[in-house]
Amino acid sequence: MRDIRNKIYVLTENLSFFYRLNKELNRFNIPFKIISVSKKIPSISSLILTTLEEFNNREYFQQNGNFITYSGEESFEEYILKVIAAYRIGYKDHYSELTFSIDPGNRSGLVVFLDDYYLMSHCCFETRDLIKKIKNYTQYFKRTNPEPMKLTLKFGRGVLSLTRDLVDIISTIFRDEKDISILLIDEFKSSKIKINNKKKGRKISKDEVSALVLALRDGIEVTQSNYHLIFNQIKSRTLIKEDFKKEKLDEKVISLEEIADIIVKVLNGELSLKESSSMIKEIQMNKNNIVKG
Repeated sequence: MRDIRNKIYVLTENLSFFYRLNKELNRFNIPFKIISVSKKIPSISSLILTTLEEFNNREYFQQNGNFITYSGEESFEEYILKVIAAYRIGYKDHYSELTFSIDPGNRSGLVVFLDDYYLMSHCCFETRDLIKKIKNYTQYFKRTNPEPMKLTLKFGRGVLSLTRDLVDIISTIFRDEKDISILLIDEFKSSKIKINNKKKGRKISKDEVSALVLALRDGIEVTQSNYHLIFNQIKSRTLIKEDFKKEKLDEKVISLEEIADIIVKVLNGELSLKESSSMIKEIQMNKNNIVKG
């Protein structure tokens, strides 16, 4: 577990920038403090938000802290995404992996992970909105990172026809990507898990929770060579667990409440995906040993 979220300070005399920033930070439940130009700049473990013009006009700013500056020429939406990434994942020059977990349906849950930690989640009412969000996140982080990023997309396979259509679309969009994994995940009881995150913030929809559950599971990787085989075997229910190393969360081994507790820790940035999956497997193993004993 970790607790590395940086403290955020807002340092600006630009009222327009402050108004927009204050609105977005409150919307995403990101705590911050206001400091004046006359105060001492916080330590390097902090994030200081200001405008590029103000940063350039005060040379001593550059000697302390991690500054995230906003230029009026850039998208404010992308600036906020940069701030959220620095706050939830950590201030970095380069992020190495972007993971999307999708629960397809009439309303699709989408959860985004950056470097194995929770970044953002959405409830998408249309397929085109879901695809647009995936494209926007990918394009932004690929554009702002100096090195290639690994892409992982996890699709729930509860409605096979819908999942297949989404996989076809994604495969076409990212056909030139060299480091990409597309996984099909069993949706066993993913919709039955409810969470109670006591921290204030936006309520997470059941579709987003389902996508979070799917993110914790292993799945079947779909490639060009096995595409038709995998979908045909799922459709005909002849998929062999041992052949594809499929993991299923069994409520007889780990309770839905235990999974919900882990999900809350993921949302709060205390656990990564890998840590969460390992924790679930460890609980399963310990309970199985007790049953066998």
